[in-house]
Amino acid sequence: MRRLWGSAVLALCALVSACDVASGGGGSSTDGLLKPTARPGVTARAEALGVGSVDGFTVSTPAGNRKVQVTRNACAPLAYALSGTAVGKPASTVVREASGEGAVVTVVLAEYASGQAQSAMDAIGTALDECGDGFTATVDGEERTAGKIAPELAPEGADQAMALAATVEGPPGGKTPTKAVILRSGDTVAYLSGTPSIPTAVLDAQLVKLSS
Repeated sequence: MRRLWGSAVLALCALVSACDVASGGGGSSTDGLLKPTARPGVTARAEALGVGSVDGFTVSTPAGNRKVQVTRNACAPLAYALSGTAVGKPASTVVREASGEGAVVTVVLAEYASGQAQSAMDAIGTALDECGDGFTATVDGEERTAGKIAPELAPEGADQAMALAATVEGPPGGKTPTKAVILRSGDTVAYLSGTPSIPTAVLDAQLVKLSS
């Protein structure tokens, strides 16, 4: 697996997120572990999904922080987007989980300082260019391998939007279709990650709240 070294790691960390670097004893090699630093539970300005806001779906607030680690740093923003985790250092986040119609969707609403939301979107686009053929990440301690990540038609109604699809393999060897939609309105970004899909009702409900 390709590794990033020295200044390249630091430059990416400055753009994307906090970075922990583990070094081998007696050697100069490093493995960069990019970790999200958002603070869940702090209210963002835009409105997040709430109980009863999507007909036919159960909306809840998940406990704890999702931990995503990669050893190929260039892929970190893409790993975050596909796993339902905010990219970079948002000032505040709200996390929701919506389940229904056979799908489970994680929604993260992240409020950024001026200009940083655009930087987060750019980082995901760059990661797609670098890692679109696939990558491996560890999510909550479980190794997962994403196959080819395919861009899909993004929804309208936000300042900027992108949609992604991939097949993710994880323990005990099963393969799961995974979708991600990332929406930006001003300095707020909504990250939606769903398996095996993101139902239109959930997407539309969050898009309306993001744009209102």
